[in-house]
Amino acid sequence: MVTKRTLLASMALVASVATAPLGAAETATGITIVGPSRAPVNLSLGELAQLPATQVHTDFLTENGPHAASFEGPLLWTVLQRAGVIDAAKHREQVSQTIIILGRDGYRAVLALGEIAPEFEAKQVILAERMDGSPLEVEHLRVVVPLDKRGGRSVRDVARIEVTAPSPSQ
Repeated sequence: MVTKRTLLASMALVASVATAPLGAAETATGITIVGPSRAPVNLSLGELAQLPATQVHTDFLTENGPHAASFEGPLLWTVLQRAGVIDAAKHREQVSQTIIILGRDGYRAVLALGEIAPEFEAKQVILAERMDGSPLEVEHLRVVVPLDKRGGRSVRDVARIEVTAPSPSQ
């Protein structure tokens, strides 16, 4: 029988691990992408640069006031396809899957896969390789969510992107 104390301790441990910054060995060579039924894939800056780029202009609120910038990079949908973690033909699955974007400092944001899926909302979310015309280093790549009023889901210094699916019992 699980006691309330054991349950709370387990939840605290999971929360601390989930928000801890990633180690240098895990993130030194690129971005790790994980899918619901696939081993993690590491994409390098060179591999990302081979994908078609999209440019977006953003204007959103931050904790320090308004921020406006122009970003360029591949669509997040294209990055996930390249990593092989989504199946574009399985539309029914897309509406229940989520994307967790994790920064190198442990910051995270969540998107619904249907938001970026071409058959649904087709939001032009990108993995930015350039900001205001200047290239970003691999450790400073950023997911940009245009049209958000606040920049909280525009995660900078992206280290890991996870596509998750609900368990069959849910």
